[in-house]
Amino acid sequence: MNIDPRTVVFINIIGCLLMSGGLWFAARGYFQKLRFVKDWSIATLLQAFGWIVMGALRGTIPDWVSISAGNSLILLSLVYYNNIILSMFDRKQMWRSGISSVILVFILLALHQFSEIAPKYRISLISFAASLQLLLSGKTILYAHQKSRLTSRFAAIFYLSCGIFLFFRFIYYTFANVSVAEIAFGKGPIQDITYLFFYITSVMMTFGFLMMCIDIFIKSEEESEQKYRLLAENTTDVIWVLNLDEQKYLYVSQSVFNITGYTSEETIHHSLRESFTPTSLKYILDILPERIQEFKETGERKPFSDEVEQYCKDGSTIWIEANTVFQGNPDGTINILGVSRNIDQRKKAEIQKDKIYSELQLLNHTKDKFFSIIAHDLKGPIGGMNTFAGMILEDLDSRPLKRTKNDLSILFQSSGEVYALLENLLTWARSQTGEIAFFPEEISLFHSIESSIASATFSIQNKSITVKNFVDPKSKVYADEKMIETVLRNLISNAIKYSNIGGEIQILSQSFGDDLEICVEDFGTGISSEIQNKLFRIDAKQTSMPGTLGERGTALGLILCKEFIEKHGGMIRVESEVGKGSKFFFTLPKESSVLIRA
Repeated sequence: MNIDPRTVVFINIIGCLLMSGGLWFAARGYFQKLRFVKDWSIATLLQAFGWIVMGALRGTIPDWVSISAGNSLILLSLVYYNNIILSMFDRKQMWRSGISSVILVFILLALHQFSEIAPKYRISLISFAASLQLLLSGKTILYAHQKSRLTSRFAAIFYLSCGIFLFFRFIYYTFANVSVAEIAFGKGPIQDITYLFFYITSVMMTFGFLMMCIDIFIKSEEESEQKYRLLAENTTDVIWVLNLDEQKYLYVSQSVFNITGYTSEETIHHSLRESFTPTSLKYILDILPERIQEFKETGERKPFSDEVEQYCKDGSTIWIEANTVFQGNPDGTINILGVSRNIDQRKKAEIQKDKIYSELQLLNHTKDKFFSIIAHDLKGPIGGMNTFAGMILEDLDSRPLKRTKNDLSILFQSSGEVYALLENLLTWARSQTGEIAFFPEEISLFHSIESSIASATFSIQNKSITVKNFVDPKSKVYADEKMIETVLRNLISNAIKYSNIGGEIQILSQSFGDDLEICVEDFGTGISSEIQNKLFRIDAKQTSMPGTLGERGTALGLILCKEFIEKHGGMIRVESEVGKGSKFFFTLPKESSVLIRA
């Protein structure tokens, strides 16, 4: 065949350089997960340098340098290859023995150049050292193929074949009678085969390596996919992927069945509206635009954690904690990768805790209000009455009867106000502890209003006020009579307190479906909007306005009214304008069935 050896060397140099560069870029791209691709690129570059020193520079530099250094670099590349292959299959590397063999070969080749030993033994030494590395590499690949069932049999056979060829080359050059013409860079059949071997090996070694890389990469991806699938299908948390542009689930793990009762296939076809309660859906739709905008601007995969309420198959709802992150797709769409966890018990415990906390706050306000009334609103009037009674007693003998009668009237009025306040206070305190019995029945609203008006006769006469009851005498409501009379007495008392002398109070009613709305209207001083916002609230600091004759109040009666009306399933409200009077409205059920539904 008479192949030109320098042509083979040149082809090997160009091939090694191109393969080294290609592998280097592959290591930074598709194969960046496989750390040994970059190492193979370096090893191939070493082989290129070896061919340059041994072949291209042959004759330019001293032979002992080109032969010793060039062959040692090629052998070093084979040692590097072998250790890369050992690393690929998690075997113990053999750098120490490999480097030692390279150094030994370099020394022996250098000494050979200055000795009388036949040149053929130089070829034997190089062939033996190279065959040893190739046979070790082939053995490692074959063992990995049998153990892990990798599809790398071709690479194993190729490396073993190359190793066997070089071993027979070692035997041939050691024991056969080889002419000087058959030594490297000479002519002869064995040299032609050797040159073809070098040409094919430089390409096929890297080709076999790439096959193994692809094999390992695919197998690792399959194992990774299987591992994550097993994890997703067996975890108690729900792993899901949602495409934002289509608002469609792309994947939902089977564990969703344990939380919602829906299968993975059923959940994938659910829209967001079908998945979450209206409140949670609104929350999600409110926060998504801002997060999407932030992701588009920064590209940062920022994690989020939200607590939302999700529907179950049986119609119930369950609280979940959703940990999410945004992921951009090549087509410009955005996916949400999420992991949902059942926090229903914890969330309900938190809600219960918040409810108890609110109740404790309310009780604390109740306590503060209670002591405030005792300390100020009761102590002050009773102290004043005590002082006023003492003044009357001091000069009772010399005091005119008319003056005494007038002073006693004032004392009587004050004691009546204190009594009403004390009655409200005690009733309210009993309502807070649940000691007031609730016995609703069908009662005459007209009769209850008349009874409440009669209890305020003194105050009505003292101010010359006219109270008109426009409620139909036949009107019936289903309510607790004692509670309703307490409500009416408080509202009528307030209307009297803030009415001018000679004023008028009207009590009216109007039917609204199953309820009857009652209105107590006066035309007195009215209530400012600021005070209106605080009425009926135990947690707000109440501002007590004095009546038109200086009557005292605490607004406790209105709080009591609200509690009693709500116990009946009704509502209470106020409409007022300063200087024009006030209207207090409240509703009561007409029938027992309405109260039961409430």
